[in-house]
Amino acid sequence: MDESIDFDHKKAAVKQQSCFVPLSEVETTELANLLVEKHFSKGDVIVVEGDLVDSVFLIIQGQADVRVTTIKDRVKQVKSVATLTVGSAIGLNESGFYSLTGKRTATVVALTDMVVLRLSVAKFHGLALAYPHVNEVMRKSGEKFTTNSS
Repeated sequence: MDESIDFDHKKAAVKQQSCFVPLSEVETTELANLLVEKHFSKGDVIVVEGDLVDSVFLIIQGQADVRVTTIKDRVKQVKSVATLTVGSAIGLNESGFYSLTGKRTATVVALTDMVVLRLSVAKFHGLALAYPHVNEVMRKSGEKFTTNSS
């Protein structure tokens, strides 16, 4: 499938994420180059709770439901905890990559047809190696988040 999201839109999507705001123009451009457009249909499972985090997704179009599984009285319960919309990210928050364990903390299901930009965690780590400032920004962002939530 041909990509329909132009490069400027990719850069804008990167800049919309608070953890990426401190990146330089060059770093933002390089990060935008790593984004791959993906499409999901209504009902598609985008990520599964407990799976390894191998990528994050920036939502360009559509809505998704965030679901968490709990066990109460030996009964498995799935609870909807949030709805993600345009500008939201899956697997990314203001501190950077969301999971401290390296595993998904929720299942995310498309509520509508969706267009997202996928960022491979491995490719992001390569960018951080090539641009040490990227690594520093993410480290500081994570520290700030940890300090503020204590």
